[in-house]
Amino acid sequence: MVKPSMPGWLRLLLAGIAAGLVIVGIGLILNRGSEVRLDGSVLKVRTVAPDTNASILVADIRLKNPARALFWVKEVTVSMVDANGKPVEGQTVAEPDLDRVLGYYPLAGPRYNPTLKVREKLRENESVDRTVAASFEVGDKELAARKKLVIRIVDADGAVVEIVEGAGK
Repeated sequence: MVKPSMPGWLRLLLAGIAAGLVIVGIGLILNRGSEVRLDGSVLKVRTVAPDTNASILVADIRLKNPARALFWVKEVTVSMVDANGKPVEGQTVAEPDLDRVLGYYPLAGPRYNPTLKVREKLRENESVDRTVAASFEVGDKELAARKKLVIRIVDADGAVVEIVEGAGK
């Protein structure tokens, strides 16, 4: 019996497709871990109420850069979703101002970690603990009753990382 043979052009086409898939696979493997990203979690949240209609939220966060690329902080914002589901944007607080506020309210405790600053660099596989603080124009009770807290960190190249606390509340 004679086996039907494959035409030559079809063999070349299949060999070309196989070679292309091998090259794409090697490229994906070599680039794994080169995307800019951060893994993060909220460790602890404290609030300070200097006024009945204003509060300061102090969050201690843990960040890890699992990528082989440098993460260069361009912007840090803090927002929350209140008990009614309405988003409220906070105003970030600088480290000297935070130290001054925590000095006025010793029951809130000290600042345990350095604050996350603009232009801070997180190198590959680096893990750090940082403090992020923001003032909100809501009372302490409304801030404590929040549904969700979102810390948004933007890289200098445009990558955005959101660390969410209370997504399941």
